[in-house]
Amino acid sequence: MEKRLVGSDGSLWAGQFGENLIVGEVLEANRSYKIVAIDETASVFPTGAAVGYLYDAAGLEELAADDVCQLFDGVQACDLQAWSLDFSKAEVDTTVLCDTNKVYRASKYDDITGNLEGIMTSGITDKAGSLLNQFATIVEQDGTDMVISPKDGDEIYAQLYTDVSGASGETTGYYFLPVVLTGFSASAGGDEAQTFSSPFRAGASDVGIVYYKIANA
Repeated sequence: MEKRLVGSDGSLWAGQFGENLIVGEVLEANRSYKIVAIDETASVFPTGAAVGYLYDAAGLEELAADDVCQLFDGVQACDLQAWSLDFSKAEVDTTVLCDTNKVYRASKYDDITGNLEGIMTSGITDKAGSLLNQFATIVEQDGTDMVISPKDGDEIYAQLYTDVSGASGETTGYYFLPVVLTGFSASAGGDEAQTFSSPFRAGASDVGIVYYKIANA
């Protein structure tokens, strides 16, 4: 059955993939793991899985002898109100003197850019490791305590949902990619919500940008 998607959702995460988890480790439900190695005979990972991609754990899976994976350990940097992704390739001029008109080929390199938008939320966009903390130092004062969080340099990953259904038999879909934030703009005025926007470029990755379709049990 076809399902036409309406709206969008997403989240931005500051963090990194942890140490290698090996045989005997039990995976946690609803957590994402990057596959590092696959046991060829008794792997816990689904048939067709490949090194470098995410595996969304159902929970209680125990890694086989040659299975290796890394837990994505991050904190949510912000909620997103809107997002956009743009895929493009540069034009390469391959015209030679004998051609009667200009000849072009597309570059072999993808240029992936986008923009994130959201509402400034106390306790989310203003905490240590948040989106704002990528560009500004955050100081929290509570009575006699003061915590200073210098401008951070954590790795940033975008999880951009196209379908967030959690119902059994439905499919959850999302893009997942490391991103490099190239700006931050915050605004407020009158009775309007305080908002932010941030342009980004796709960051370096073993597998590049990936679109995941997860069947809900």
